[in-house]
Amino acid sequence: MTWTLLTSVVLFYAVLILVNVPAPLLGLKFESDPAPRLWYQPPGYVIPIVWFVLFTLLGVARYQLLQTPQPQLQGWLFGLAFLCATYAYYTLGLAKLTHISALWFGLLGNVAVILLAAWVVWRLRPASPTAALLTAPVIAWTVYASLIVLGEMKRQKLI
Repeated sequence: MTWTLLTSVVLFYAVLILVNVPAPLLGLKFESDPAPRLWYQPPGYVIPIVWFVLFTLLGVARYQLLQTPQPQLQGWLFGLAFLCATYAYYTLGLAKLTHISALWFGLLGNVAVILLAAWVVWRLRPASPTAALLTAPVIAWTVYASLIVLGEMKRQKLI
């Protein structure tokens, strides 16, 4: 493993961790819901594991881009990582400010992540098909997460 690869992965872990450190200090905490879980919803501990895997893939994608003549495209990866990492702020934070269900903000945020991730994959593909492929799982996970949000919205009679 090269230092460049390790640095790339650590940079994305840093985005994930540093963006989320202030969230609990601002009162933004995901509460465990005593209501029954949707049958297709993973246990809560799975979600941070998946995001660490996804951010690892984004770090490897950055490493791949650094090997191309267009390393400046890595900015798209950092933008996507930042949007993903700020989930607590644009769901719980906006819900706290507006008194609108965080599920609505989560759904809108997920749509934004899916669209941005698709754009990033499209932008990266000509420069590095591997980097594009490593970014695509963000779309798959966020579509799945959106199905969970929609299920929760239906369960709470928000839709």
